[in-house]
Amino acid sequence: MSDRDVGKVREFWDDRARRADVPTGEVTHRDVWQRWLEVETIRRYLRPSDRVLDVGCGNGFTTWRIAPLVREVVGIDFSREMVERARVERPADTAAPAAAAISFAVCDVTALTPSSFGAFDAAISERCLINLAGWPEQQQAIANIAAVVRPGGRFVFVEGSAEGRANLNRLRERVGLEAFPTVWHNRDFVEAELLPFLDQFFEIEERRHFGVYDFVSRVVHPMVVAPAPPEYDSRFNEVAARLARERQAFEDLSRVLFLVLKRKVSGGD
Repeated sequence: MSDRDVGKVREFWDDRARRADVPTGEVTHRDVWQRWLEVETIRRYLRPSDRVLDVGCGNGFTTWRIAPLVREVVGIDFSREMVERARVERPADTAAPAAAAISFAVCDVTALTPSSFGAFDAAISERCLINLAGWPEQQQAIANIAAVVRPGGRFVFVEGSAEGRANLNRLRERVGLEAFPTVWHNRDFVEAELLPFLDQFFEIEERRHFGVYDFVSRVVHPMVVAPAPPEYDSRFNEVAARLARERQAFEDLSRVLFLVLKRKVSGGD
């Protein structure tokens, strides 16, 4: 992805943020039940004493939801329009945190440094790093996040899996469904590249996946309702999300790679 393409990605997200007709919960992802599942799973790994960095916070959908659970959360995004929307658009179904407990700032994760916002007990990246130009930029972002997470702290990594998407597409095609089109601004992570690089900075404490959700919502649901198109805000997807929260299965079909990473005391600094 060239510098011009990076500008296109920023403009894409700026435009999404400016659209008043797009509901709060759909600004950065239209699949509302996948968002619910992501947030519910992230919540498990936060502590009341945590100072948290939400990398690529978008319009603050997740940031506002986790703020009442932690000591402080800072949301950053490279889209100024997203940050402006985040500051004024607390979702109606969230509790209001103390004013000092939540803040937002414009910041590109590839330029993040320890002097930007200080140190954090935990960081979250929820489908943010897949929007970067390529693997070199993703490596820089991961290194930058590692530099601001305290030793022993956590990095909750919720990003796209190239292997999961490919496996899901193969299954869809075998049952007569079309493969998903390529998302022009996304670069999913290849585990053979990712895991050795992460090992410089982090230990994997836990690995989760959303295979149940993808199997039901992306295979069963479209097969049952065909020829009508599946709808994101459907009972099918709600059931899929609630099952996936409780049950780990169909790991190879998960489009999301969910890693709970512990910052090493030394290494990669």
